[in-house]
Amino acid sequence: WRGIWQLIAAVLITAAALWFAGRASDLIGYLVLAQLLAFALEPAVMWLHQRRGWRRGSATGLLLVGILLLFVVLGVGMGAVLADQVDGAAGQLPVWIDKLNAYTQQHFGITVVSTSSAAESGEATQQVTEYLQEHAGDLLGAVGSLVGAVFSLFTVGLFTFYLTANGPQIRRVLLSRMPPERQRRALWAWTTAIEKTGGYLYSRALLALINGGLMFLTLRLLGVPYALALGLFVGVVAAFIPIVGTYIAGAVPVLVALAAVGPAAAVIVLVEVLAYQQLENYVLSPRLSQKTMELNPGVAFAAAMAGGAVGGFI
Repeated sequence: WRGIWQLIAAVLITAAALWFAGRASDLIGYLVLAQLLAFALEPAVMWLHQRRGWRRGSATGLLLVGILLLFVVLGVGMGAVLADQVDGAAGQLPVWIDKLNAYTQQHFGITVVSTSSAAESGEATQQVTEYLQEHAGDLLGAVGSLVGAVFSLFTVGLFTFYLTANGPQIRRVLLSRMPPERQRRALWAWTTAIEKTGGYLYSRALLALINGGLMFLTLRLLGVPYALALGLFVGVVAAFIPIVGTYIAGAVPVLVALAAVGPAAAVIVLVEVLAYQQLENYVLSPRLSQKTMELNPGVAFAAAMAGGAVGGFI
């Protein structure tokens, strides 16, 4: 009878835990995301605390406010720029198609985009533009969802602040409940996770900045339109999407340069993409990976797919 009652109690406790997890799924998601952000922020906080003598709370607050302001400025500025450039790209799409067809017909005797497909593309572009104009007022209804997003953002930011500022205290409380040998192993794993996660993200962000900046300068010098949007696209996609990101990021500016300027510009952009990849693979990435984490490409791709299936874009 004792074993039966223990089994019943275990089932009831498990059911209650599952019920609570379902009800608090948003809260659990916020905590997981905040812990990942804390892993990324804590190396910078420790550097400010140990090297500059800052208090952990002040360093954490400054970093969070700086990151928030950076994303606000980038979001507002890039939103306006991307909206203008995407609208211009939609208007120039038929012209680009004609130039691309003329080039391929002259040199290869083939037509890449048929007349019917080009007409359908133009009609689709016109329909999208008209839809956005007609439903511009409806888009204001998204303000309510933005309020919820802001609440979620501040919730995650609050959890991140406490997990980062009070990191040593949290580790001390949790590890004090373990045997000494397990404490040493858990502390080593926790510290390594902080160092490698932060270092990996910082190295990726630096590579994205270098790659995007060089692409922007190249496109700007060649007179390729929408250089800022393409440079941002190339930097982010190539740095943060494993394996296929490099090819996607390189193909888009080459095609735009070919259609908008000509084959010479497209060849130059292609050479820049290939040259930068060699520079990153043999010079930049090895130097950055010495103090950070280098992921196997297959493992990185599988982890990105699994993370997308579980947590979406974040």
